Amino acid sequence: MARKETTEIREPIIIEGRTISTSWWGQAWCKNIDNYADYDNRLPRGRSYIRIGCVLDLKIENGVIRALVQGSRPKPYKVTINITPFTEKEAKEFEDKCRNNFESIEDFINGRFPDSFKEYFTSPSLNLFPKVREMRFSCSCPDWAVLCKHVAAVLYGIGRKLDDDPMLLMRLRGIDTATFSENIVNREAEKLALSSNIKLPPGRAMDMDEAALLFGVDNYSEA
Repeated sequence: MARKETTEIREPIIIEGRTISTSWWGQAWCKNIDNYADYDNRLPRGRSYIRIGCVLDLKIENGVIRALVQGSRPKPYKVTINITPFTEKEAKEFEDKCRNNFESIEDFINGRFPDSFKEYFTSPSLNLFPKVREMRFSCSCPDWAVLCKHVAAVLYGIGRKLDDDPMLLMRLRGIDTATFSENIVNREAEKLALSSNIKLPPGRAMDMDEAALLFGVDNYSEA
């Protein structure tokens, strides 16, 4: 039988220079990781691994991070990190807070968090940055530690991924970003329609392409 070829595309983490992340979102994530005091002997080794390109693949799904990290053995180690999702109540409260502090519809439609959202990543309640007790780590390496250097490298790699897409933070907490975006945009569309005497079809949500036209956004990219 012929061997089936894999078509999966890897997403390596590439760090240029000494700074792991350049955006506010990524730097705040890495700073949150730095505060995991119980693992301070593993974190520096994780930072070294990420800087020399050992994270060969890192993918983020809803509440799950899967990665391949090159260690001392020829075969890369498989790392999985599970993050406790927001409850339905917490997700709704987070959405309501964002609606009440909305700054830039254009930025949001294009997947960029307005600066006014920053408080939701540093506040004691509804913090999208997970605590250690909200995560479960798994690595195929022989290290007995709960958080080995390979897991630490992946945690820092997430900070680099946030430079390109800060909305991954919501995905980490199990929030469906497409639904979240549509809910936010439709609420703002209703407000704009009322203020502009525009009549929207009753009982039908506005899709994201229509919202982009209404708000004058030329290039919409899905979150």
